[in-house]
Amino acid sequence: MKQLRMWSVYLLLICLIPVFAQAKASQPDAAQLFIDMSKSFSNLSYDGIFVHSEENQMNSMRVKHERKEGKEYESLVDLDGQKIKVLRIGDTVICVYPNESYSNKLTIGKAPFDRFKQLDIDRLKQGYRLELSDKMGRIAGRDTRVLKLVPKDSYRYGHELWLDVKNHFLLKHDITDASGKLLDRIQFTAVNFHPNLQRSDFIPKKGEYSEKLTEPMYRAVKSKWTFDWLPPGFALVWPNARAIHQGSTMLLLSDGMASISVFVDTVSKPKATTMMNMGATMAGEKTIKVGKQLYLVTMVGEVPSITIEKLMSVFRPKAKE
Repeated sequence: MKQLRMWSVYLLLICLIPVFAQAKASQPDAAQLFIDMSKSFSNLSYDGIFVHSEENQMNSMRVKHERKEGKEYESLVDLDGQKIKVLRIGDTVICVYPNESYSNKLTIGKAPFDRFKQLDIDRLKQGYRLELSDKMGRIAGRDTRVLKLVPKDSYRYGHELWLDVKNHFLLKHDITDASGKLLDRIQFTAVNFHPNLQRSDFIPKKGEYSEKLTEPMYRAVKSKWTFDWLPPGFALVWPNARAIHQGSTMLLLSDGMASISVFVDTVSKPKATTMMNMGATMAGEKTIKVGKQLYLVTMVGEVPSITIEKLMSVFRPKAKE
């Protein structure tokens, strides 16, 4: 009887081994899912509505996207504000405002997933652990799995990404601090991956005021500034600085997910060191004196306050060559 029971257990294990192996083999790789997600934004057709919430502010927008003959068509419409519309056909961007008076006053919107379109997995791994969570759910009526970017240090936030199980499209993106507090969320409330989009969806309608967006041609200049230290994974995006206007330059840092803009302006009077935040966005200002000249350094990015504070403390002029 004892031998019969042992053989029964043995046979049961033998039968289950292929099942366990198959389950393990079908488990998707986190890094590959990130790559699939980044491709989905450009390759898929979709028509959806998403909500962006940050602290007590909330805004909803509609995005339409289509790829035809190798060219991307995209429409982004503000549903809550002043009916601003941004149309993109390839590299051409057209901004549509309710009237001409808004054209120089309002910030142009961007699709919520621009930062994910060119992910560098190896770079991300320097600052984050890529994890596939057991958490499953439904967003906008579609089954999802959850990918997580877990910070390896205190210099960046955590990210939780809810991807469509079938096509790996990003349906929800949460940014959280070290305690797990939600700082920023972008979430689709409805999305259609088989939209019947027409050419007219990407052309300003008659009667609308439209203006083609001209990207400012910032002049590359030799940077006079450097950092004595950077958090692991962070590096300068541009090898040189960008001259914005007379006496003002800009540097850009990124770890592949978070970015930090650094502005340096000449000023005549010193300003007190300040820190301020809005949701996941942190900003800091500090005056630096080099010889007789005062400079106001402003850093803005989706990073914890400790990151901005530390970077401001190690930011200095380069030694003269």
